[in-house]
Amino acid sequence: AVFVTISTDYVFDGKKEGSYTSADTPDPQSVYATSKLEGEMRAAAANPNSIIVRSGWIYGHGGTNFLSVIHRLLGDGKRIKAIRDSYGTPTSAVDLAKRLRDMASKDRSGTFHVTNSGSGTSYFGFAEKLCEIGGYNRDLLEPVNNDDLKRPAPRPSNSRLENTEIPGLPGMQYWEDALREFLKRETKK
Repeated sequence: AVFVTISTDYVFDGKKEGSYTSADTPDPQSVYATSKLEGEMRAAAANPNSIIVRSGWIYGHGGTNFLSVIHRLLGDGKRIKAIRDSYGTPTSAVDLAKRLRDMASKDRSGTFHVTNSGSGTSYFGFAEKLCEIGGYNRDLLEPVNNDDLKRPAPRPSNSRLENTEIPGLPGMQYWEDALREFLKRETKK
């Protein structure tokens, strides 16, 4: 059997300019991030041929995070606070699942970064793009800073991941195109 484990962009401290590569040294800042990094290490120790995938900002049908539900909230006319100073690389759950299947079938081992392509965006940038693509009212968006929300667990201000090129597999689609496909699927329901 092929062993695949999914980790997180939060294994990094968020201080790097630009995107993190799989060669960058993790520096987790929360209990969650520390436990995910420990999971990576245990997977590699248990099976050196493990496929360790770091991803982040995952959204999809049935999800409960900001990226997965914002279209419904905006569709209901609700005002949304969106963080403007926290950056990541949006990842469609559908695209991630396909890539995981493809990686397992090609039996690639190691640590890989898998997100939709592009340089990423802020939560506010994601919300703005969603309004543009989906025709939602942009005036319902309120930009806020990460510190304004006073969330209990620390999160990296920059968790953008640079995709790992995988020989024999095509690049991941651009995050805005993946968002467009997500909205098409969601509006058909």
